[in-house]
Amino acid sequence: MKKSLFLATLLILGVLLFAIGCEQPEEADDPEEPEEQLDPEEQVEAEEPAGADDEIVVTDQMGREVAIVGVPERIISLSPSNTEVGFALGLGDRIVGVTEFCNYPPEAQEQDNVGGFSSPSIEKIIELEPDLILASTIHEEEVPRLEEMGIPVLVVESSTVDELFESMSLVAEITDVEEAGEELITSMKERIDAVQEKVGDIEPGDRILVFYEVYSDPLMTAGRGSFIDEIISLAGGENIFGDVEDNYPQISAEEVAERQPDIILFPDYHGTAGTVLEEMAGRPGWESVPAVVNENLHPVTDDTFSRPGPRIVEAIEEAAKLFYPDKF
Repeated sequence: MKKSLFLATLLILGVLLFAIGCEQPEEADDPEEPEEQLDPEEQVEAEEPAGADDEIVVTDQMGREVAIVGVPERIISLSPSNTEVGFALGLGDRIVGVTEFCNYPPEAQEQDNVGGFSSPSIEKIIELEPDLILASTIHEEEVPRLEEMGIPVLVVESSTVDELFESMSLVAEITDVEEAGEELITSMKERIDAVQEKVGDIEPGDRILVFYEVYSDPLMTAGRGSFIDEIISLAGGENIFGDVEDNYPQISAEEVAERQPDIILFPDYHGTAGTVLEEMAGRPGWESVPAVVNENLHPVTDDTFSRPGPRIVEAIEEAAKLFYPDKF
């Protein structure tokens, strides 16, 4: 009896060992397939759509760091020059609000009006739900209020042609139209170079003397470092008040007469040219000014000369043709 029980126990142990031995080779022969390992960068792309929530941090022309998440689709422009830059970059369909002074291009006037250039309506801006605001240095009070509401504000304002190109590149970068920005800037530079090829080699002493009348009452002009001063220089002229440090100094009629300009340019504000010309003729000492004697007084397109935007090339071309008609 004991012998039979011993044999039965050995038989059961043998069966169990055989079963265990058979299971182990099956695991070795048919191992579980390991999960495919993704490259870390590919894994991030798979988890989060590219560009959806990408954040970029840029420095605007007030030296402020501005963080922008994603590509702005609803833009408000608070200055005429920024509006022109936006439309020139092909962002017209994204611009949802402008000021009452944003008159170019014509389609800009079809957008919602957010108030004046220096006094935009915060309430109207919020109502339009922008994801980017293009402001100017004049909006120092509005910028922090808008930022407190979580709206990114980029201050873009240029005082030179080079700064204008920088501002265009900046706006193009944050709106994801960098190629359009490069094409626009290249085109503008080529047109400026074309003017320079004809007038750039004129010696300083041979350049035509230019007086630009910014405003008549009080009498104001453009001084050194102003946008208009640079336009005059690029067009081959010499600004008679280019030695004055103030960008837009107030002057006297006698000072103009003393500097003997060969040509006088002034902005034509909605058909006021005739009135300005009559006034000029009666100013003290101006009867001997070469520009008056030779009737070399010309109204020019006011916005293209005073607005730091893409149409600056038109101002340079217009001025150069008036300065040296024989070269064009």
